[in-house]
Amino acid sequence: MTANILTAKQIAEGIRNSLKNKRGNFPKITLASCVMGDNEAVRSYCASQKKWADTLSVEYREIVMDSNTSEKEAIGIIEDLNNDASVNGIVLHKPFLEGWNEHLLFESVKREKDIEGLNPYNLGELFFGNPLFIPPTVLSVLELLKSISIDLYGKNVVIVGFSNILGKPLSIILADKFATVSITHIGTFEASKLPFYLRNADIIITAVGKPHLIKGQWIKDGAVVIDVGIAKLNNKITGDVEFKEALKHVSCITPVPGGVGALTVAFLFSNLFKAAGMQKR
Repeated sequence: MTANILTAKQIAEGIRNSLKNKRGNFPKITLASCVMGDNEAVRSYCASQKKWADTLSVEYREIVMDSNTSEKEAIGIIEDLNNDASVNGIVLHKPFLEGWNEHLLFESVKREKDIEGLNPYNLGELFFGNPLFIPPTVLSVLELLKSISIDLYGKNVVIVGFSNILGKPLSIILADKFATVSITHIGTFEASKLPFYLRNADIIITAVGKPHLIKGQWIKDGAVVIDVGIAKLNNKITGDVEFKEALKHVSCITPVPGGVGALTVAFLFSNLFKAAGMQKR
């Protein structure tokens, strides 16, 4: 079986060009990116945001909070950004500092500026099918599935990982499309049941961040694999899936790097432009 490797570069460029065409509709667009502490993955994501901001003539404000910043001070900074009419979108980068309340921080972001779609209001509206914003990583996965014209109706979809950023909101959206969704997590793995679920999956979507967690032999022939996980193995970036072995079985698979990650920043800016349009009205 010859696998189709789903790279995102062409899709991302299409989104970028579409946003460039819309840029003239706004005198100014500003993204505020809040970084808590020092994390290599966050630095890489911020660098991608800066590049996109430069190409789209977007003002990029990076607000760095160090270990001396209190949760109360962080919420004060977020509230200042909420009240700043020149700021169109706010990003809060995880991981947060130890002891900080994730729910409280995302709740502090004004929902009209919540371009990550993680304010509890937006997540609640997603449950009813009417969110202001959908998390960019979720949009990336949906776009990749759309690119291969797969009919989700009745498909067995296994999601590995149950985060607020991906697993939880994606499971709701896919179920709304009448896919049969199974959620797997650390409990599934520790009960040695993960291979069972994967062997019955038509579509596997994984976002754990553990290198080669998913073995190629666990994947049934013809399955579609979307690997959102990012990890390091022998000083090289890799995903959750044992890629070379998986190629022997899958019909389609995303590489790491070059797959979902390349689209996430594109949809973040798509949400930013949507926010700017809402605020303009």
